[in-house]
Amino acid sequence: MIKLVVLVVIITTAVIVLMACSPASKDAGDESDFDPDSDPVPDIIIDPEPDSPPDLTQQQPELPPPPEEYPEPTLAPVQTPSLIMPMNEDITALEFAKDMGAGWNLGNTLDAVLGANTAVSVAIQETAWGNPITSREMVELLSDSGFNTLRIPITWQRFIGPPPDYIIDTAIINRVQEIVDWAFEFDMYVIINTHHESWNFPSADNKAAVHIMTALWHQVASHFAGYSEKLIFENMNEPRLWGTGYEWTGGTPEARSVINGWNFIFMNTVRATGYNNEKRFLLIPTHAASADPAPIEDMWTPRNDERVMVSVHAYTPYELVLNTSSSRNTFDPNNTADTRDIDALFERLDKRFISRGIAVVMGETGMLNKDENHADRARWADYYTSVAANLGIPCIWWDNGIRSTTTNEAFGLMHRQIPMWYNPEIVDAFVKNQG
Repeated sequence: MIKLVVLVVIITTAVIVLMACSPASKDAGDESDFDPDSDPVPDIIIDPEPDSPPDLTQQQPELPPPPEEYPEPTLAPVQTPSLIMPMNEDITALEFAKDMGAGWNLGNTLDAVLGANTAVSVAIQETAWGNPITSREMVELLSDSGFNTLRIPITWQRFIGPPPDYIIDTAIINRVQEIVDWAFEFDMYVIINTHHESWNFPSADNKAAVHIMTALWHQVASHFAGYSEKLIFENMNEPRLWGTGYEWTGGTPEARSVINGWNFIFMNTVRATGYNNEKRFLLIPTHAASADPAPIEDMWTPRNDERVMVSVHAYTPYELVLNTSSSRNTFDPNNTADTRDIDALFERLDKRFISRGIAVVMGETGMLNKDENHADRARWADYYTSVAANLGIPCIWWDNGIRSTTTNEAFGLMHRQIPMWYNPEIVDAFVKNQG
């Protein structure tokens, strides 16, 4: 099984390079060409509104192995889990996503980025961006308030060892497990991911990323192999062309192609660890987790794995909910000027994914605090989640712990030290449509 994963990594790495260097094809293919028993290799979708899925079954040429300076990681055998939880293998991805309900992000916490000269410990990372140590009481408050999903953003890079094996420090993975277990105690769904990593710049030249991703997800998936389907693995958070003009404008065909390939590697790496991971629900992102037309139309999704869902983020309308430089701070659900961007967003997601049987998770959204405009934030939350709920798309609020300023992205809802909600009316409006 391990040899198979390594072979897939080698072949797919080279395929990504060839794809990025070759002209993109506009051939949309024909659905009858698909072999449901084969593992299609991701390709670029260029047609903005394809009438049928792209042909991903074309024969690939013989490819050389990657350069020696990028040695393959040695993947340890998967140990038999001490407890293998029952799995619901009958639920569909669309049903599962709907059941996830309202969600909350443990933002600016385990995803904090430590400077190169900063001492490394889990506690230092967890509190580096101003939030306290996460507590069981916080998770209990989430559950008691109607939240059904906890997303735990995690930056692993300061806790993984050198190449080629990139061994994860047990301290970070044990801390993640502790928080996951608290959520499972309250029968919640949990998402764990790779978040503010600097190794996953989506370029065809970034060959090392393939091995880091494979080694990291093999270890994480092996550690949690016995957990039920309520634990969801998300490949990457907002993979994008950082620092370029394409970062937030949909990326480039090459970048979107590379992300497709990485999602393919992630999926096969997790599945190869066996046990409950063979049927676990997985989340794969678009470029920057964007729901704009180019990223979602160019996105590859597997045709032979029905337990893979699409991860997108949308802070919409931008000027109101995310732009700290904009004075716009009111929302009227009866004013089409306020609602049209939200309606258009979910119409795109429905047309591209939901109507085709592909589940979508809105992994991050929210409306920042602008001059204590909490009544407008509640009205926005009610409208946004009502439209999403009609399509069975769960929404997960981005809570970074920041509340009282409009010069920063003040998305904080929970006073974590107590814990309690700063504005229960916003929480109620966000949760009520997703029950």
